[in-house]
Amino acid sequence: MGAFLGALKMNFGKLHVLLVHFPIALSVAAIAADILWGLTKRPFFRAAGAYCLVAALIATPMAVFTGWELLSSLKLPPDLADLGEDHEHMAIASLCVMAAAAAVRGFWAQQQKKWMLVLYGVLMAALFVCISITGHLGGKIAFGVDYLQGLFG
Repeated sequence: MGAFLGALKMNFGKLHVLLVHFPIALSVAAIAADILWGLTKRPFFRAAGAYCLVAALIATPMAVFTGWELLSSLKLPPDLADLGEDHEHMAIASLCVMAAAAAVRGFWAQQQKKWMLVLYGVLMAALFVCISITGHLGGKIAFGVDYLQGLFG
């Protein structure tokens, strides 16, 4: 039984590539819904943004955990190991910014203070940047440091 559990833990990291895209898509959907809410003032978009953000916050820890497992199981050369560490740090930063944004949105829903809504917008913009950087670093690990080279010519 111990060997089975050890093998299960070692292979658990391979789920990272399957799980990571769900919270990314939910985060981007939350940002898009919030923008549409700001433009149209329709309650549907307000609710959709909240639900997507909460769902992303629930899904992200599993993506981070499986990423840790995958990274620890890989034998990366030193340059990619450094990228892996940067990717890990940015993933944790993304999770923290996401949690802060969800908390601010929750407080705003109760108190309706304009400064909270502005702070929430800043946090969501920061979340987009964090997720973009995290994904870019993950792409470099998965596809090589020059995977975007030659994209435009």
